[in-house]
Amino acid sequence: MILMGKNMFATGFCISTAVVVFNPLDCLRIRWQVVDRSASTTMTGFARDIIKREGLIRGLWAPGLGSNAVGAAMARGIGMGCYPAVRELVVGNDGEKNAATMFLAGIIAGGLGYGLSTPMWQIKTRLQASVGVSNPPFSNTFQAFPKIISEGGLRGLYRGAGPLIVRGALMNSGNTLGYDFAKTYNRKHQVLSEGFALHVSASVFAAFLSTTFSIPADFVMTKYQTSTQYSSVLSLVADIFNRNDGGFRAFFRGWVPLFVRVAPVYIFYLPLYEQVRLMLGLGYFE
Repeated sequence: MILMGKNMFATGFCISTAVVVFNPLDCLRIRWQVVDRSASTTMTGFARDIIKREGLIRGLWAPGLGSNAVGAAMARGIGMGCYPAVRELVVGNDGEKNAATMFLAGIIAGGLGYGLSTPMWQIKTRLQASVGVSNPPFSNTFQAFPKIISEGGLRGLYRGAGPLIVRGALMNSGNTLGYDFAKTYNRKHQVLSEGFALHVSASVFAAFLSTTFSIPADFVMTKYQTSTQYSSVLSLVADIFNRNDGGFRAFFRGWVPLFVRVAPVYIFYLPLYEQVRLMLGLGYFE
């Protein structure tokens, strides 16, 4: 338990630090996903317009910063922090880890972490999506809790929990599978020595899998949590399919901004995580 606690602290500290640094990319992704497509240009043009109109801090950096950092610390603190222990349970006493066990352990740990942190993610998403609109529902995290509870009770805090848990579990499994698999493969074939180059390479692979696995659920979650016109997640999914700009490809809207956001965060937080593990006496991640 002590080792797992140290690993959870290392993960939570590193990912929340990374989120603070890269929050503008996350805010840009959310605002890009909810913008009216007829009014949007390119993602870079959209970003320039926001910065020109609202400024970098007010338009992209500050919105949802606190809830984003806390949500990430909770979700990944559990999702990555508990992953080695969950992986060992999945593998069993006599088994050997492989891609399937890495994926399954990441799904289980990630689903738990993101499920428990759902209120923080909903608040973060709604804060970022409402920047620049008239009469936003709330302006900060402290206002958000009573406002959401008054609208929908405690259940309201978990609006969109289904797609969030699916998205979080898939994102975490991409993280754990990509990073663990890359390091395991490297140990067998000695492509790179243990160190920064290996950690960055494994981080990029983890970011690619996280983005690809999670973007459909991420898109659905963002649209559902920022709109009140849909009675259920299924009605939203059906609407996306039936719209002229819908269909299967619509669920991958935002893949590029999500990867652009995820990759720098992973390249920052996973090598840092390795160093914090060393400082805590845990050794390199295995």
